[in-house]
Amino acid sequence: MVLADHVAGHGPPLLLVHGGSGSHRHWDRVVGGLAERFHVHAPDLPGFGNSPAVPAGTDGAQYVAFAAASLGALVPPTGVHLVGFSFGGVVAAGVARAWGTRVSRLSLLGPGGFGRPTGRDLPTRSRRDTDGSDVALREVARHNLGAMMFADAAGIDEDTVDQQMWNLAHARFDSLLVSFSRSVLDDIAALACPVQVIWGAQDVLAHPTPEARAQQVRARRPDARLDLVPGAGHWVQYERPEAVVSLLLDFHAPA
Repeated sequence: MVLADHVAGHGPPLLLVHGGSGSHRHWDRVVGGLAERFHVHAPDLPGFGNSPAVPAGTDGAQYVAFAAASLGALVPPTGVHLVGFSFGGVVAAGVARAWGTRVSRLSLLGPGGFGRPTGRDLPTRSRRDTDGSDVALREVARHNLGAMMFADAAGIDEDTVDQQMWNLAHARFDSLLVSFSRSVLDDIAALACPVQVIWGAQDVLAHPTPEARAQQVRARRPDARLDLVPGAGHWVQYERPEAVVSLLLDFHAPA
């Protein structure tokens, strides 16, 4: 499967794996900073953006295998730096496990893969409860971004809503099949490469709290680097891009 890939910069290969119902544009605000030190690849995953769909009936484990094969065609056989966000964090951890020593370092931003978040109650709205007009659908998208993705909804501008609307329209795989798995801790425990996990300090998707999830990571990977970004929600690299670029470069390309 040939993926739509978006590249920038020069240096060691750094592969960015976007989140659910998303595309390469999840990384828009950090690509420039990372490209100063790396040859950045920001593809659309299978079934998202401008990349081909996966076969009907693909389950979560099969999806990660598809991703490992298709992403592998984009980067060299050694020395790959891998970064995954949310659903893409689960995918990236599974890909890193499949690739083994091909991966030099792995960073996960607000990863899923901790199981179904029982007891989490998010005040989201459904597109089905609208008249279907563009105005109404945009309002639902704006509301849900504020409910799930941002610490401060004031940061959601029209360009952000435009991106979300495009991403939703081009999503053809149910990312929850991967995000609600319990794979991420087993995957990172099996890795030999260094691991970093970053959360926005106000990430409501990290149920019950980012700190609680950090404790779970620490129990399985005592050597993992764990970072909390103040003033950020789930979409941490969009809401606090400078902080995230600094954390990623410090881990992947220390001076």
